[in-house]
Amino acid sequence: MAAMNGMNKAIVGVVFGIALIYSALSLMLTAQNLIETGTVSMFLFLPHGGELGLDLGEYIGMVTGLYDDLLSTISGYITTDADTAKVVELALVFVGFVLAAAGMATPPTLDCQGRDNPAQYLWTHRPRSFARCLGAPWGLITGAWAKHKVLVIVPIILLPLYVWWSVLMTIFLIVPYALMKGVIGARIKSAAKKEGREYERTTQFAVCPKCKRNFVRPKVKCKCGLDLDYPVPNEYGYKNHYCNKGHVIPCTAGKRSNLRTVCPYCGADIETREAMPVSIAMVGAVGAGKTTMMLAAVGTITSQARTRDVTVEAVTPGVSKQAVMAKDVAPKTAPGELDSECVFLRSRTMQDKEIIINDISGQEFEPREGKALFEEYYNYTDGIIFAFDPIALARQRRGATPMEVFESFHYMFTQITGISPSKRSTIPFAVVATRNDVMNPPLRDDQVRTFLFQNGQDGFVKVVESLFSDVRYFAVSSYGDDCEGAARPFWWIVSKTDAELAGAVPIQVD
Repeated sequence: MAAMNGMNKAIVGVVFGIALIYSALSLMLTAQNLIETGTVSMFLFLPHGGELGLDLGEYIGMVTGLYDDLLSTISGYITTDADTAKVVELALVFVGFVLAAAGMATPPTLDCQGRDNPAQYLWTHRPRSFARCLGAPWGLITGAWAKHKVLVIVPIILLPLYVWWSVLMTIFLIVPYALMKGVIGARIKSAAKKEGREYERTTQFAVCPKCKRNFVRPKVKCKCGLDLDYPVPNEYGYKNHYCNKGHVIPCTAGKRSNLRTVCPYCGADIETREAMPVSIAMVGAVGAGKTTMMLAAVGTITSQARTRDVTVEAVTPGVSKQAVMAKDVAPKTAPGELDSECVFLRSRTMQDKEIIINDISGQEFEPREGKALFEEYYNYTDGIIFAFDPIALARQRRGATPMEVFESFHYMFTQITGISPSKRSTIPFAVVATRNDVMNPPLRDDQVRTFLFQNGQDGFVKVVESLFSDVRYFAVSSYGDDCEGAARPFWWIVSKTDAELAGAVPIQVD
């Protein structure tokens, strides 16, 4: 078992300290009475009527008499001299006190180890903590039993010497324990309320880029490898948690961003940084330019963020600095379920934000039998970007049309989300004409809808607008240096979801 953490040491020090001080005062009165009268009678430190203590022998004389008879019998075997016998009895009284006090230092008494969640409990909030606290003065028995069952015979043999002190210490523990648990409980409640408000304001939930599921709190992996629940103010601590090996894990908002987090569903290592996520799904046929547009958008977001002292960090390889620099020769997206691409943004005045982009291969939207459903791609998304190549559409090249791609996408979307195929979604839906750099003349945003009508996709436009209530059309260039407009569809979705983030980076949507 790991050593107790600092918080628990302080708690135990206060609770046991009060009980031991009170017991020590009672011990002094008992010893004084023994020296003066030669009789062992237990005293309770309780100033009254000019007296410092209460002689329990006046109320439970039979019990204190048994204690006096026991010590007298033992001293009689050692010596027949009255003065020496008094010294022996006095020594036995102190031995009994020490044995009872020693029980408080045994591992079972001080154990705070968590089992289901391997973080140390606060000592006052362990399972059955009250009973375990009252059992502390009897810790020699439980400690010997835990060490080896045969050893328990030793503290049992010695029990008559310390049973009286154990009873007194048990009584003396009740008040300090109750006060300490009440104070700590109030601190936990206050801290939990504050943390909950802060987390709701700044984070709310996280999304796993591996399995695409969203969850309120991730799991945490300690540096020693132990898997822990996400640290929040609770019975494990209201400022810090400590794993069973003694490592510190902060549990307040704003101090947990560097924790190593894992998905509670798939167990994959992920980064959340307590950042508010904005999740964007990309849809389009093979060769529609989704990946190049995404990389151009990340490059623009990064360059524009620098002008406002906002730091942008891409934590997945698909949107790394190298990938952005090579956007014009980006390979086709591989088919199958891929990890999400994640970008974090931070500034001195803004809580961390995260943009999550699901770039799905166009092959997955081709009409065919036995289509795989990517179960979690659409369960949580803040917006959808539907990309099409206007050059391919105008020249009637072979390949899936926007309508065919949309039908395939919408089938997956409704199957996964469980909504009615005819129900209108409120998720922002951006229809983006890519490769505008080679259009002659280039399209404006307000011309994209008309362009689709003119090229036989009036059914696509009507269906999209009937099934999504918030549709906007964009024309963007993603190749070369003049590609800042590629970020506009992404930032339009960001503006619908997170106004603080949208205002932090100067990207004009119009």
